[in-house]
Amino acid sequence: MEGCRRSSLYLSDMVYVHDWPKHIRTVGWVGFLKLEWQNKRQCWALTLVPGTPFRSQKRYRRKPNPISAKLPAEDAPGVSILRPLRGLDLELGENLRSSFEQQYPKFEIIFSVASTDDPAIPVVQRGTEADVQTGDRQIGINPKVNNMVESYRTAKYDIVWILDSNVHVDRDTLGRSVDMLMQPGIGLVHHLPVAVLPSSYAAEIEHVFLDTNHAKMYLAINAVGVASCVMGKSNLYRRSDLDRVGGLEAFANYMAEDNIIGEALWGMGLRHCMSADSACQVLGRLSPLEYCRRRARWVRIRKYIVTAATLTEPFTESIVCGVMGAWGSYVLFGISFWAFFGIHWLAWFLNDYALYRILVATSSFRSRRVTQPTCSQQPVRFLRFCRAWLAREILALPLYLYAMFGTEILWRDQSYRCLSDGTAVAMPPKATCLSDITTSLLSEIEYDKVQ
Repeated sequence: MEGCRRSSLYLSDMVYVHDWPKHIRTVGWVGFLKLEWQNKRQCWALTLVPGTPFRSQKRYRRKPNPISAKLPAEDAPGVSILRPLRGLDLELGENLRSSFEQQYPKFEIIFSVASTDDPAIPVVQRGTEADVQTGDRQIGINPKVNNMVESYRTAKYDIVWILDSNVHVDRDTLGRSVDMLMQPGIGLVHHLPVAVLPSSYAAEIEHVFLDTNHAKMYLAINAVGVASCVMGKSNLYRRSDLDRVGGLEAFANYMAEDNIIGEALWGMGLRHCMSADSACQVLGRLSPLEYCRRRARWVRIRKYIVTAATLTEPFTESIVCGVMGAWGSYVLFGISFWAFFGIHWLAWFLNDYALYRILVATSSFRSRRVTQPTCSQQPVRFLRFCRAWLAREILALPLYLYAMFGTEILWRDQSYRCLSDGTAVAMPPKATCLSDITTSLLSEIEYDKVQ
């Protein structure tokens, strides 16, 4: 029996060695297909990615006129705008002003501040009769939810619009969003995050990431509409719907409460949609360390919430896709590896650049400061875009691997440890590392030299 077993193993080894070209071809096919067929949802989303700039051109340049904005106040659905505040975000005054300037007949604005001595309060009260809720309720680990719970409870209207303090929106955003929320079966309306006005090299990398890689995948996944994909910078939904799954308080222990809320509403059979508006965020300055921490934080939070999507994320990156496709085309068809990869990378770059120009050109932020008026519809210079794009693409896989092998994140100067159930626990503060300070200073010096 042992001899038969050895003979079988020997024979199988001979067959394996004899058929090695077949195995290489199999690997080639897998590479050529980029593993897209492992996940049908991802496959359908990826097939839409190359056309994202063309769909974005139609969506964001030809915005429909809002219908509900023209209704009399007594007929229009009321909306409670909740804006959580903490500290002085960049262009905070302009961001908050965009709420008051909404062209909509029936809404209220409630600002939530955890502390009575928060520096954001004077900005809110400057020339406005604002409703400011001070004091948070420690019901969970998420400081944003703790800050908003009381405002959510006292809101006058059923529709709530949760809008981050670092976000600027167009004046017709509310009208278009209500139009979409009134459609049958829609339970949540959200807006594409768009980053504008970077003022350091690392901020330019973040700028390019959000307005290319993140934006095209966000738009493609939501265009397919087979699963919830929501980022919580600007979301509208009904309190009556959220209360059916425990209300806002039920999500206080999740760091990514926006994603969990979206999944909860989706699980109730309520679909999501995006209006033709963007949530603009002014970036300002970032250090390389801050950029890396942001990317690591996103991956570490998502890997426990949307595990399957996070595991397949490298296969949506240009370098990994290019290497797999180039290897597959070489094995199957004899096409030059480097020729295929070069054409692939150029096509990927042009697709990203086209989308970037559209999103920046249609962004809404305007600064009215007399001393330094600013418009967000100014893309970075082409060579700067190329530099930032290359850095983003090269750093993507190393940062992903680094993030996947850790659980600690830093958010608003507080460290947390992510748990496998999607929740998190606060960690004791750490002393500031000298290398962190040195890295930040060097980045600023380098950017000033380039300027």
